[in-house]
Amino acid sequence: MSDVSARLSCPHATQCGGCPLSAFEYGAQLATKQALLERAIRRYGELASTTLHPAAPAAPMVGYRVRAKLVVAGSVVGLYARGTHDVVDLPGCQLLTPRVAAAVDGIRRLLPFDFPLDGIDVREADTGVLVTFLVSEETSATRLAEAARRLRTEHPEVLGVSVSRRPRNSPRLLGSVPETLEGADRAPHTVKPGGPFHYAVPGSFVQAHAGQAARLHEAIASVLESALGGLSGRRVLELYAGSGALALDLAARGAAVTAVDAHAPGIEALVQAAEAQGLRVHVHAAPAEVALASTEPVDAIVVDPPRRGLSPRVRRLLAERAPRLIVAVSCNPRTLARDLSHLAHLGFLARSLLPLDMIPLSESVETLAVLEPAPPSPVVELYRNEMFVAVNKPPHLPTTPQGEHAHDLLAAVRRLPGFRKAVPVHRLDVGTSGVCLFARKPAFVAELARTLRQGRKEYLALVRGSLPAKGRIVRALSDGGTLREASTRYRRERRVATHSLVRALPEQGRTHQIRRHFAGIGHPVLGDARYGDPASNRHFEERHGLDRTFLHAARITLELAGTPLVIEAPLAPDLEAVIESLTEDVAAPSPAPDLRASAHAR
Repeated sequence: MSDVSARLSCPHATQCGGCPLSAFEYGAQLATKQALLERAIRRYGELASTTLHPAAPAAPMVGYRVRAKLVVAGSVVGLYARGTHDVVDLPGCQLLTPRVAAAVDGIRRLLPFDFPLDGIDVREADTGVLVTFLVSEETSATRLAEAARRLRTEHPEVLGVSVSRRPRNSPRLLGSVPETLEGADRAPHTVKPGGPFHYAVPGSFVQAHAGQAARLHEAIASVLESALGGLSGRRVLELYAGSGALALDLAARGAAVTAVDAHAPGIEALVQAAEAQGLRVHVHAAPAEVALASTEPVDAIVVDPPRRGLSPRVRRLLAERAPRLIVAVSCNPRTLARDLSHLAHLGFLARSLLPLDMIPLSESVETLAVLEPAPPSPVVELYRNEMFVAVNKPPHLPTTPQGEHAHDLLAAVRRLPGFRKAVPVHRLDVGTSGVCLFARKPAFVAELARTLRQGRKEYLALVRGSLPAKGRIVRALSDGGTLREASTRYRRERRVATHSLVRALPEQGRTHQIRRHFAGIGHPVLGDARYGDPASNRHFEERHGLDRTFLHAARITLELAGTPLVIEAPLAPDLEAVIESLTEDVAAPSPAPDLRASAHAR
């Protein structure tokens, strides 16, 4: 069932939130996914030259899910109803492979257990399935063990049962690293006929659609072979490798692979699978940042991060390793576009994007991006005259050289014609974007700095919670050990969900004035790692892709020769994407946990 005119007929479609595109014919689903990716990518001028290929359709469109994470409520097993915490029972769900569906139905018939079961994670392998019970931390070990024995006795296709314990009321369905209760703790799983197997491990990453996963592996291998002149002996570093399905495939083709993942059970399973098949794969059970800190040269790096994408530090380290090629796989167009934009400023440009329909009937788009070394993207000019230039500072780029950063805005400005001796008139924090001024030569700095002090700066910030329509924050701030007066006026531009997008006008220029003032009144700027709320920041990074302080220098007004000059920078694309994501959540609330096939450790 992969014809473009095919349409799913499901009795649960009106309630279940698992298949939001089920009302469309398959061709329209693919067009929707293509449009989502194109919208995300084309926000960024740095990616204007990137070729976007048509989305690769899936076959089959149903009966494909080799893993299911489902919510349990009493004897009901399914997903949350749209916009509620009511669980919709999903007997006969058409998305699951026959083995996974049989295991889910078997568990449903045994319910309720004599302990609260929050959910299940069912993972297919070559000869059966692995089941993980998802329970609260205080659940009795004796009762869990008895339920596991009963399940395996009555359903021989269940190869092993594990448990993952989670804090009560946690928004995440998966909790701790799964512990084996009964039977096998891993089982061989072959992605494609004739290919190497990897070990399925409870909680470890797996692509949802085996057929599309095989297609993705072929595409990655083809890209690497073409760019590197073959794979034999080529040094490939894979980050976020999970239990190693791709690493083993590349090793079988002759590549010298180093696989990295922070989820230790998956890495241990990779070692065992490699040894059993006589394949050489070096492994590193560590976060990507740790593995990238090595100076050992590599020919290519493959990354397949979680939905939140690559962290700014990982992006910097990727570029510093200077491979001949970076291959990035992503299931989130917004965070992929954000990451590719930053990498373009670090000297790696995305040449092409291939979207694959890894999860038919959902809005998810799996994308393969190919990046090659290129000159860093030029900085965008907003205004210039004989004395200075105003540029639009990208996020994550320091204004002036910093030890841990190989690239900076000053170097980009000095590449502009006529600004070889440029110096900054003021500085923006690494995580702040927007209008930034540079003098053409040092002799102009004093006059321009005075003009800037007499002018007006306006910033856009998304702050936690609801603020009045306008206000003025007056709080003295420590500056160099001395308490100095400080005041910031603000106007609420709009409410975004339960938060406030404000235009802030600092009346002085104290260090971190806006961030400190809003944090001081209990409404910190979202994403602010220093003064903000850690829980809110984590949520916004995981859910909305906000990986920096939501602060943008939107406008500077100067008085030049008696004439006002207004210099503006539109809201940075990554912040625009956060607003869009947050707005979509309000329009179509979905309290369900992330039920995608994602890595436990992610």
